[in-house]
Amino acid sequence: MFRSVSSRRLALRVLSCGLALQFVFGMAYAWGAVAPYVRLHDHWSPLLISAVFSGTPLGYGMGIIIGGWFADRSPPRRLCWIGTGLLLIGFAVAFLLPSGITFAIFYSALALGLGGSIALAGALAAGISAFPGREGMIGGTLTGSYALAAVVQIPVISYLASTIGWADALRLVGSIMALLAVAMVLLMPAVPRLAHPQQTTGAVSFLQLMRRKQVWTGFFLEITASPLGAYAFATIATYAHSLSLALWVATVAVIAVAVGNALGRIVAGAASDRFGVNRVFLVILALNLLAVILLLLPGNGVALLLAALAAGIGFGGPAGLLSRLASASASDAPNTAFGLLFFGYALGVFAGPLIGVVAGGNTRSWFVLGSLAGIGLFVLIIRGVLARSRPEPAARG
Repeated sequence: MFRSVSSRRLALRVLSCGLALQFVFGMAYAWGAVAPYVRLHDHWSPLLISAVFSGTPLGYGMGIIIGGWFADRSPPRRLCWIGTGLLLIGFAVAFLLPSGITFAIFYSALALGLGGSIALAGALAAGISAFPGREGMIGGTLTGSYALAAVVQIPVISYLASTIGWADALRLVGSIMALLAVAMVLLMPAVPRLAHPQQTTGAVSFLQLMRRKQVWTGFFLEITASPLGAYAFATIATYAHSLSLALWVATVAVIAVAVGNALGRIVAGAASDRFGVNRVFLVILALNLLAVILLLLPGNGVALLLAALAAGIGFGGPAGLLSRLASASASDAPNTAFGLLFFGYALGVFAGPLIGVVAGGNTRSWFVLGSLAGIGLFVLIIRGVLARSRPEPAARG
């Protein structure tokens, strides 16, 4: 598909529209910029503010399973429309009736969580249909565009929140992003659902997929690799303050996590096409362990910034690997497998901050979350042994 010059341009248009669409849904990170203003001016409880944080990965985890299942059965552009429609509905309710409940349910869980995951499933299916055999690159760049939104949108929303108020800042930027999403889906060429020649026995069920060793080991790799970076994203600035470091260190540390997150997704996805999933996962887990070691060292600004960058890469890398991991684990139902594996990633992201809080914060939390990376290394070894000893047929249930 897309082999002539004109067709190649159409393929690039498919990818460009998908990248811009994911940039829109990257607004999920914007809540971190306005949360202090919500607490200071509107006096929302910490529980409500945390609920808005947690709503997106919760909605994403549920929605990506639905989106992945439909992506193996429906045209990709239809999923992009559904995701964009949920974004419009969720934003409309939250912006017109702002409260802790409406933001947690409609802004976070529905618009950015459920809508974002279904749109990702559609954009990924469209991108892979346009560039077959480049699953890792497509998945990495799409999730990387999602993460890059934090680098661009957060400074803008932070400035607007300090001048016109947090609610109007989100209304303004959210409205612009919603219009951009609609424009991108309108401009995206219609592409057919990608047929999977390996699929010879009909649609593969969730239960059949989860019984495959490469799928469930990949699921647990995603769960163990993502919590540390999620916790670092939420608390690295507070941790820097607790070490009595300069104020600029805390700010740069947050930026370092965001940049590492974006780069990790892009590089890990592209590298998985060349070096395979297991080798890239080994690097990601090693970076998690390196981040923990640096964080446990006596307070040092340089070490903290390096740890923040490593944790960000460790946070983004597992997301960038998902499309190649799904294709390698279930070539006859890659989109359905993608949904299941992304659910594992979302569970890790959802659990990371909670585990860190339960562990007591500071050094004990870093140690506990770093231990999960050690468990991930053990699972990676099991995965490699299983792959060498008894390869599973692609279409086997």
